[in-house]
Amino acid sequence: MEAVRGTGWNDTAPPAEGWVPVSLPDSWATRWPDFDGVVWYRLTWEQPAQMAESGLLLHYLNMAGEVSLNGVPISRDDSLVEPLTRAWNTPRYWLLAPPLLKPGRNTLLVRVSGLFAYQAGLGPVSLGTPAAMQAEFDRERIVRRDLQVLGLAVSAAVSAFFAALWLLRRRETAYGWFAAMSVLWLLFGYNQIATSPWPFASNHSWQAMNTTLLLLFGVAYIVFALRFCQRRMPRLEAVALLVAAAGVVDLWIASGPDLTAHRAIWTLVGGLTVIVVNSSSIVHALRHRDSPMRSLAPFMAVSALTAGHDLLVFTQVIDSNTYYTTMSSYVLLLGMALTQAARFVQSLKRIENFNNELIEEVNAAKAELAATLAQQHALELTHARIGERVNLVSDLHDGLGGMLVGSIATLERRPEELTAPQLLAMLKSLRDDLRLIIDATGRGEGDGDGARAFGELLVPLRHRISQLLDANGIDCRWQVSGIDTLELPPSHSLELLRFLQEALTNVLKHSASQRVDVAVQRAGHELHLSVRDDGRGFVVDEAGGKAAGTGLRSLRARARRLGAELQLDSRPGDTHVALRVPLAPAA
Repeated sequence: MEAVRGTGWNDTAPPAEGWVPVSLPDSWATRWPDFDGVVWYRLTWEQPAQMAESGLLLHYLNMAGEVSLNGVPISRDDSLVEPLTRAWNTPRYWLLAPPLLKPGRNTLLVRVSGLFAYQAGLGPVSLGTPAAMQAEFDRERIVRRDLQVLGLAVSAAVSAFFAALWLLRRRETAYGWFAAMSVLWLLFGYNQIATSPWPFASNHSWQAMNTTLLLLFGVAYIVFALRFCQRRMPRLEAVALLVAAAGVVDLWIASGPDLTAHRAIWTLVGGLTVIVVNSSSIVHALRHRDSPMRSLAPFMAVSALTAGHDLLVFTQVIDSNTYYTTMSSYVLLLGMALTQAARFVQSLKRIENFNNELIEEVNAAKAELAATLAQQHALELTHARIGERVNLVSDLHDGLGGMLVGSIATLERRPEELTAPQLLAMLKSLRDDLRLIIDATGRGEGDGDGARAFGELLVPLRHRISQLLDANGIDCRWQVSGIDTLELPPSHSLELLRFLQEALTNVLKHSASQRVDVAVQRAGHELHLSVRDDGRGFVVDEAGGKAAGTGLRSLRARARRLGAELQLDSRPGDTHVALRVPLAPAA
């Protein structure tokens, strides 16, 4: 293999003189320092007369080139002048057969357009059987193109996943930084498969942008590692950001010839940052058993090794132009995915444990609630029994008590005038009143035959009360209207009858009146009861306090149970007790 420098970017044929022997792979930066332009490579070999098809493999050329065999062009990149086609990572394979391949001497001529700063030159060239060359080409394409594309695709998918995860859980800032560094690495790694420096006008600008992305990635990688360990180091983060900013400014200020050295320095800074972050994370994982980095440490070790290898390739300590960092990037992404899966499983276990504890607490609460409800039910039953007893006592007081008071008053005033039939009638009245109490308390509100005409129940009460009042010298006058078809539940009827009975008993016992007017009238959806007498009266305010008698307290209690409005108005010579009872539409 021989090589010679061209005289200009637009050379179409190599110089006749100046050829020097070279070995492949070749980088002309050491032979012709600071040379940017065209270098011609020439390979000659003798083909046997018994010709067969042969395979020709060119592993790479850097940056762009044109290939011809025996003076016949077989390959040419799109742009052989700046902006150069970036063909440095593209293997090429040809199947050679007659008449292109001829017996005897064959010459392969390769024109390479390149920039010394980016390891310009020619890679290995292999000639052999088609099957062997095809297999070797497939391996080269996997390493140089397919794995690179796979790594970038995985980076894009994972960065989108963790960006979405961070958007849903903003407090998990480590996910946001991981998404940011994944995007930066995706843009940086695109350098491995890009075939043009677009949108830039030259490869120098492209490399400045590429190194800028590496510096920014280093900052994001530092912050991610800290956040993943749930730590903050503001000074270190600020210094890293300032160094990256200084590098970015320096890269874009440096002119074309000076950019090579500046790019080399800042590329080393970015690569060493990645190695230091990986190494520090591994040390932290080894020193702290509870560190979340323990799950990422093996993957970071792989990243550190590949970063070290690529730095040695970049500085040409290792004679190669194959970079593994981009290919190994998805190893770290795989580690993050496995770590996230482990966290998800742990979260599921915590949720299951929480559910079990919650079920136990719910069962305990249900048992406690059941006991409380049972106790409350017992208290309600006791309260109901007490209420029934109070109601029964009130009914006995207002009913039988009133009848007894009236009968005793009659006996005291005219004991000698009462005959046996009259005494029997008094006893029957007491019996009828007792039956009324039994009927009201023995039937439920929901019984089909519970409702009775209120007028039918009022008639015997009106007769008995009138007799008692007349016997005691009190003129009783009744006004009844609109209740012929009024049907009420027994308990309501009893409450109303007892209200009237208690009000009239109070007139008999306390008023010393000569006349009492009683009105029972239905007005629309209300029933009005009124008792007015001309007795001595009482003080309404005092009657409403604690000093009120049993009779007035009973009137108020019955009004509350009926949901009625009670009115008390009293002065000497005129006492008025009125009750406004709302009626249900069914009444």
